[in-house]
Amino acid sequence: MSHYCTKRSFFSSVLISFIFFIFFASSANAEPIVITPNDGIDVILAIDTSGSMRTTDPERIALEAAMLFMDMMETRHSRIGIIGFSSEVHSVMPLTPINDPVIRNTIRETVSAFEYQGWTDIGKALRYAAQMLLDDPEPENSPMILLFTDGRIELPDWYERSIEISYDDAWWAVDNVGDFAAIYTIGLNYDNTLNIEFLEEIANRTSAASYIIEQAALLPQIFNAIFASHIRSSITELATFIADGEAFVDVIIPIPSPFVAEANIIMLSTQPIDSIRLFSPDGNEVYFDDYMYTLTTANRYSMAKIISPMVGDWLLSVRGLPEDYITVNLIYNYDVDVSFSITQESMRGTFFDPNSPIRVQASFITPLSIAQIQTLFAESIAELHVFDLDFNLLEILPMAHSGAAFTVNFTPSIPQDVRINIHVQHPNFYQTTAFVTIHYEPSPEPETVPITEPETEPNTEAMQETTPAPVTYPEQTQPPIVEELSEGSNRITILAFFGIAVSLITIITLLLHNYKKPRLFKGHLEIRALLHDGKYTSLEVPDLSTFAKRISLREFIDVSLGNKAARIFETKIPIGETYIQPGVQNNRPVLILTTNGACYITDADGHAILQKKFVWEKDFELIFSIVDSPVCIEITYRINNN
Repeated sequence: MSHYCTKRSFFSSVLISFIFFIFFASSANAEPIVITPNDGIDVILAIDTSGSMRTTDPERIALEAAMLFMDMMETRHSRIGIIGFSSEVHSVMPLTPINDPVIRNTIRETVSAFEYQGWTDIGKALRYAAQMLLDDPEPENSPMILLFTDGRIELPDWYERSIEISYDDAWWAVDNVGDFAAIYTIGLNYDNTLNIEFLEEIANRTSAASYIIEQAALLPQIFNAIFASHIRSSITELATFIADGEAFVDVIIPIPSPFVAEANIIMLSTQPIDSIRLFSPDGNEVYFDDYMYTLTTANRYSMAKIISPMVGDWLLSVRGLPEDYITVNLIYNYDVDVSFSITQESMRGTFFDPNSPIRVQASFITPLSIAQIQTLFAESIAELHVFDLDFNLLEILPMAHSGAAFTVNFTPSIPQDVRINIHVQHPNFYQTTAFVTIHYEPSPEPETVPITEPETEPNTEAMQETTPAPVTYPEQTQPPIVEELSEGSNRITILAFFGIAVSLITIITLLLHNYKKPRLFKGHLEIRALLHDGKYTSLEVPDLSTFAKRISLREFIDVSLGNKAARIFETKIPIGETYIQPGVQNNRPVLILTTNGACYITDADGHAILQKKFVWEKDFELIFSIVDSPVCIEITYRINNN
């Protein structure tokens, strides 16, 4: 870990402490609950490979559907783990990043090699899956388990494990990860042997969903729906048609706004699709390179993914086999997330007071500028949705916005535990947040208050046990009120302001410290040049972490590559006035690139970078060239995985 990341974490901790003390001073008993979205997904796919699957899924569609789920996942941060199970757990792949196409192909090969044989031990598989999440957590990712089976727990009498032990392991998994990981269940009830109630209870107890089907052909649609549900996006059906085996069918793929981070185009079919072509809004055909444009094909589906797509109407051209029934769906992964906080002044520990309003506040997390974010608020509508614990909708409350946050206060009409989430509707996208459960404090039994004489000294200790001392802001004309505050309340107030003072001093010290020590780079650059003879130089990967402050690209290449830099400089591209410096956006390291326009800069698709200051994110390639010249320098920013 770099010094910069260490300092950033320390600074974040201090800042959080400062915010806590500020909040504590204004409400000594209230602490906000903050819910933030996650970067990627950590999914464990637990797939039933028992012998009965040879009958229920002879075409092995379940294995294809599992790979469809991986193909739809966000690739930059997500991880996948694989468990094949029958009476034993086999082919276990630990949580593995999927940002490399070679790794994704390895996962496909692993799953496609599964053999259908043996009995069914669902409990063992769930316990393995839960333990994988517990042993290798990634706080920035949203964890989930996807369990697929075609029956119930079945083990022979002579086997070393009993059915009862298997059920115990299943509930152990639910109890140990159900609070933070959803367990989606898919049941293939081919011969009516499926334990439907068991699968539904697993899903219900982990705030997930259970899907029961009778034919394997529906599995790709189900995996499709689970993915959309988990990332809180929607599925748009763009077209349904029957292919004739000769003509291409054109389907418009709309990218309505720059908020779309990834576009997943899912083509569900009854046969392998013959040919797929994709054209950008400027009319150019794009080629699937496994990085910015990926294409995966199988017997029952094909999927194209566009990463950071250009705004406009893309064109998908599909040719299917004769009589093939093809459905084209679209799921967006957005670059706009919604976080929210829940606050109540009279909250006690984990319980809320049913008689006091709860304040819910939501905001956008996005790389947009402040002005763009304010426009985003103005163009969006937000609602608070309140459900009971069985997810029955109780009420919908509109949220007002100030240009910086959506807010609403609500008090339940009936004092019962509820689940809440926030829905945000924009003309170009729709976002919903995760659910949060609000637990209300049980009403205390009424106490008999003894009648005392006026001159009797009140029992302040008993009063503090039943009623919290309020933080009182006395008027200047009533100084006696200050003297009447309890000793405990005075202590809380003094501690709160002491905490503020300590935090302020720490923050100022840290800021001065950071001012003296410049922020360090993180990661490395991949650099190669296309020379006048039409040949590329060898790929160089100089490390950024030994540099600090602002530096020109020419100086960085010269210093880091030494004699090898001469080949790059043969291009004579004027990069001496193009500078990079380390930065942070959305808590992630980035490069801030500034240029005087001396050279022509484009991305890998040929889109010009016209701004003088550009946020250069990881895995993004920039091409530096001179107009009407064949030579160029290609540079990709990478961040080390360790």
